[in-house]
Amino acid sequence: MQELIGYLNENSGAMTFLITFVYVVATIFICLANIKSANATREQLLEQKRQFEEENRAFVTVTFEIIKSGLAVLHIQNHGKRIAKNVSIKIGDDFIQNVIGQIDKQSLQRLNNASFAIGIGQSWYVCIGSHLELKEMKTKILEITLSYNDDISKYCEHITIDFMQYFWSLIYDSPTEDIRKELKQMNKTMNVISKNIKNESE
Repeated sequence: MQELIGYLNENSGAMTFLITFVYVVATIFICLANIKSANATREQLLEQKRQFEEENRAFVTVTFEIIKSGLAVLHIQNHGKRIAKNVSIKIGDDFIQNVIGQIDKQSLQRLNNASFAIGIGQSWYVCIGSHLELKEMKTKILEITLSYNDDISKYCEHITIDFMQYFWSLIYDSPTEDIRKELKQMNKTMNVISKNIKNESE
């Protein structure tokens, strides 16, 4: 025991150096681990912020639809959770010039010059003609440049609609139109029955 104490007394400087060296190395590893953990936490927070902003942004779409017994329209809709501001929809001039109806052509030209807002869940329709005119309009691809912003950021995208790709589909008016036709047929039937009863009573 005395020999051990004597050895430690004689080599106390070396032991102190060794302990200090181990402590410094351990501290370096701890700092590196903390830096790595902090970076991972920061990246996770940035990703959470990005996901939150993505889920709570304005989200405008422009789609092609057939409504009300065959009207071909562009449906402009905000699916997002913020108001879309400074909405700009630019339609290629080649397509506009190919539109048959003069009123529809003018509507598209006015849309090109407009800048407007779309509320949450709000939508607008712009007529481009009848579904019967699609065969003539199909010769030009519809190119749309859509841009808008909300309180978070500005968004811009390019949309291409090729009417040639829709000719496989059946033009279906709507369940409401089905009901209207059924009521019209029932009305005709009731008129026939009423005339028959009237004729028999005479």
